[in-house]
Amino acid sequence: MYQPLLTVLFLVATICTTTHAQDIHFSQIGRSPLNLNPALTGIFEGDLRFIGNYRSQWNTIPVGYETFSGAVDMSFYNKNYDKRFFSGGLLFNYDVAGDSRLSLASLGLSGSYTQRMANAHFLTIGLAGTLTQRAFNQSDLQFDSQYNYETREYDSKLDNLEGLNNDSKTLADVSAGLNWHYRVPRRDRRTNFDIGLGILHFNQPNKSFRDTEYEKLPLRWNLYGFSELQLGGSRLDLLLNGIYQIQGPHTELELGAGLQIHLDTDPGEELAVNVGLAWRNDDAFTPFAGLRYGPWDVRVSYDVNTGFVPATNRRGGTEVSLLYTLATVKPMVTKICPVYL
Repeated sequence: MYQPLLTVLFLVATICTTTHAQDIHFSQIGRSPLNLNPALTGIFEGDLRFIGNYRSQWNTIPVGYETFSGAVDMSFYNKNYDKRFFSGGLLFNYDVAGDSRLSLASLGLSGSYTQRMANAHFLTIGLAGTLTQRAFNQSDLQFDSQYNYETREYDSKLDNLEGLNNDSKTLADVSAGLNWHYRVPRRDRRTNFDIGLGILHFNQPNKSFRDTEYEKLPLRWNLYGFSELQLGGSRLDLLLNGIYQIQGPHTELELGAGLQIHLDTDPGEELAVNVGLAWRNDDAFTPFAGLRYGPWDVRVSYDVNTGFVPATNRRGGTEVSLLYTLATVKPMVTKICPVYL
C-alpha cells in the first residue's frame, strides 16, 4: 500500500498556491465528482450513483449565497468486454447570491470511456456538454447615477448608465478530462485513490450581459488527488485529498486529511465514521465529519473563515453532501462492476 500513499503525497506536495477560483466550488474535495472532471463519471464501486451537495456561505453579510448541485451517473458494463466500459452522467447546478439575486443554473451531460490498464489500474477519458443560464434582478439595485441632485433623493426612474442590455444570458460550454483510478484488487482491502486533470469551459463561451461586449468564460483547470488508504490490516483508513484550481488570474489550493474507522464490515451492512480537517489557502479551515451505512454516505463540513474576518467573524459556511450507490451485484460476489473487474 506504500506506493499509492507516496503517489498521493507527491501530488499534494507539488501543488502550489494563491487565491480563489471563480466557478462554484465545494470544500469537500471529491464529493461532487462531476463538477471536478467528466472523467470521474462512472468511477465508483457499483452500478448507479446519486449525488447531492448543498452549501450555504457567508450568511452573516449581505452578499451571502447558496449553492446546490445534484448528479446521477452509471456505467454501461458488458461482461464480454471486461477490460473496458462506458459511463454516462447528468449534472445540475444552481447558485444564487447578493441583492441582485445573481444566479447560475446549469444542466450538463457527461460521458466517459474507461480502459483497465492493469489488474488494479483504470484510465478514464471524459467529455461533458453544459447549458448554463446566468441571470440577475436589477429592481433592488441602486446606482450613484440615479441620485437626483435637484430633489436630493434616489430616483429609480433615472438611467443607471451601466449599459446592461440583458438581465439573463444563456451559454453552452464543453469540458474534458483524464482520470487515473487505482483500487487494491481484493475484496478485503479498501485502499483506492484517484488522480486526474479536468479542463472546464474548453470553448470559453461569451458570458457578458452586454450585447456590445465579448467576455470569455475563462478555462478552469482542476488538478486533484483523493484517496482512502487502509492502514495495514486494521479497520482504520487514512483519508488524503488535495486540489489545485486555476481560472484566469485566480487560483485555489486546498489540502485535507482525515481518519475513517469501520465499525461493521459485513457485506451489505457496512458501517463507518470519519472525521478530518481541510485547509484552503488564505481563506478557511474546514473540519468535517461523515457516516457511511450500506449504500448511504453523508458528510457535513463547516468553513471557519480566516480571510475576510472583520465581516464574517470567521463564520464561513455549512456544506452537506449525500451519496447513494446502488449495486445490482451483491457485495459478497468477487466482481462488482465497474471498478472491481
